[in-house]
Amino acid sequence: MNRQSFGPPSTRAEERAWRAAGLLVDVAGRVLPATAPPCGFCDGEDIGDTCPASLTCPTCKATPRQRCCRPSGHTAEQWHRSRVRAADLEDQRREEDGDTTLPARWGDTPPAPTPSRGTR
Repeated sequence: MNRQSFGPPSTRAEERAWRAAGLLVDVAGRVLPATAPPCGFCDGEDIGDTCPASLTCPTCKATPRQRCCRPSGHTAEQWHRSRVRAADLEDQRREEDGDTTLPARWGDTPPAPTPSRGTR
C-alpha cells in the first residue's frame, strides 16, 4: 500500500495545488487526476474516498445528502465526528477489500515537539 510522500496539507487550496502538480497518488501508486469532479453527496470535491455525506449520521440520524443537525434542530457547521469516523471505517474496509481507487493515506508525520519546560 502506497502513502503520500508528504503532507498532510494545511489547507484545501494546498491539497488542490499538490493534486494539480501531479504530486498525489492513489493506494496503487498511480498519480491522482489533476482536478477532482464535484462530489455527488456534498458541496466538495470527489477525491475518491468515502464522503461522510454518503452515510447516515450515527449521532443525529441525518440521511445521506443531508447536513448533520444540532440538538436544537439547526444545521451543524461540520459533520459529526461519528459520521466522519464511519466514513474512515468504510475506507479501511474498502482498502482491506483491495480497492485501489482510494487516495493513498498521508505519510506518517512526526509527533509534535515536546514544549520545553523553560527555566525558573
